[in-house]
Amino acid sequence: MGVHHSTVNFENFIRDLAEMYPFDVAEVVVVELIANCLDAKATIITVDFDASRRILVVQDNGRGMTAAEFEQYHDFAAGLKFRGTGIGFAGVGAKVSFNIADVVITETRGNSFCGASRWYLQSKKHLVWEDIKPSVGVQGTRVEVQFRSLAKIPYSSDTDLLAILKRHYLPLLDPKFLSLFYEKLHWYRSSLCFVVNGHEIKPCHIVPELIAEKTRELYPKIGNKRIGYGILGLAPQEYPLGPDMCGLVLCTHGKTIKPELFNQFPGPLGPRIFGVVEVPDFVKFLTTSKTDFVRSGRHIAFERLYGPVREEFKHWLREIGVDSREVTDTEEAAKLERELRKISEDMPELSQFFGFHTQTRIFEPSASGSESVILEEGAETTFPVGGGGGRGFTGPLGPGNGPGESALPDANGTSRARPISRKGRRGPRIGFAAASQRPELAWVDGNTVTINTAHACYIKAKSNSAARRVHNIYAIGTAIQRFLASGSDKPDLLFVDRLMSAWASR
Repeated sequence: MGVHHSTVNFENFIRDLAEMYPFDVAEVVVVELIANCLDAKATIITVDFDASRRILVVQDNGRGMTAAEFEQYHDFAAGLKFRGTGIGFAGVGAKVSFNIADVVITETRGNSFCGASRWYLQSKKHLVWEDIKPSVGVQGTRVEVQFRSLAKIPYSSDTDLLAILKRHYLPLLDPKFLSLFYEKLHWYRSSLCFVVNGHEIKPCHIVPELIAEKTRELYPKIGNKRIGYGILGLAPQEYPLGPDMCGLVLCTHGKTIKPELFNQFPGPLGPRIFGVVEVPDFVKFLTTSKTDFVRSGRHIAFERLYGPVREEFKHWLREIGVDSREVTDTEEAAKLERELRKISEDMPELSQFFGFHTQTRIFEPSASGSESVILEEGAETTFPVGGGGGRGFTGPLGPGNGPGESALPDANGTSRARPISRKGRRGPRIGFAAASQRPELAWVDGNTVTINTAHACYIKAKSNSAARRVHNIYAIGTAIQRFLASGSDKPDLLFVDRLMSAWASR
């Protein structure tokens, strides 16, 4: 039985790790330990908390750890699990717990390995883990967290723990999501169950328990391919899952990531709007803490998934007669869009952000009837060759253009790719919305930057055309800089300065 010593400054690591989450450390521990259970393909997950002894135990019947995974589980110097491989990070729940815990006992049994450890603070600054004899007799993993006597624990009952489960794993408590979605994708079985303090959690039927009226099923698509499934409607009361939990909750692999109103302004109905949408490929864009999305640098790829969900939400708002107060087709917007196209010649990252330099080889008919292959800006192929259904779309289609077909090189020269997407409008999109409740000058929504016409600065500048133009360019710059900085290790803090310099030079 060996004793292992941490070789890095664990205090800074666990403090920084905890600060990445928008909720309490003790809740982070529960959420991350359950995420590891789900990544291990467990069908039974038990959560027990002894309030008198201040001990939390999370156990599963999943595949268990390998010897290498068990080693990495304890290694503070090891990199976190690669983005896109799951909804949790092995060991993060246990590691972050040392902000408020003294001891963590872990036991695991798999097909090729069985091991156990006692991880504890030998002194205030010295963390060690020692091998102990495992007692688990069945396959799976058991983690016991012994909290400090003065640690703040926001749960003390079955009701508290159930509320955490609903906030973070709601789709996995709904039988319809489990049987019609997750089981078909071979992720989780429809028999997946959670047991809290010895009591099996009863299924939570999102409809009608959390959504009472104006119900609509969501099937966001890219072309003709469904990319997810969801349900949306009005809750019987405001914030049905707690403070700030309203809107459409974005989920991936059963884990709720964040609620969204997609920069819409539904007025007094806002707090009652509630829904859940599962988009599996969102997992590729999760931040390090897996509680939000990384969009900067991968904006176009993320928007391909996010955009259809946003459009489904907007369509539902129109169906129930809600005016989102979003205005995009104005003369002022067109002028700003032209300005941004000019500025992009001096700022390549602006072109990348708006995605209007994406090019695809397509067939272009001439007046004589012959065809040539050209590079068309803004066109892109969204189906694999020979896949999808087409539904009558014969190729790139943009404002003022006839249908076309993309060109692929082959052994005989150039062949046609069928089916392919329509060509959507690319490039900068500027919108205006009166959002008095928001402090921002402007914000990013997809490839649209929306300027807040209710902001005091806009109101002050709008009567003077020159002042209004400077304000709008500056507002656009701040919105994009804030967006690009989210999830970035090295935010570009001079983006606005360079944007204004490029605009002034034109």
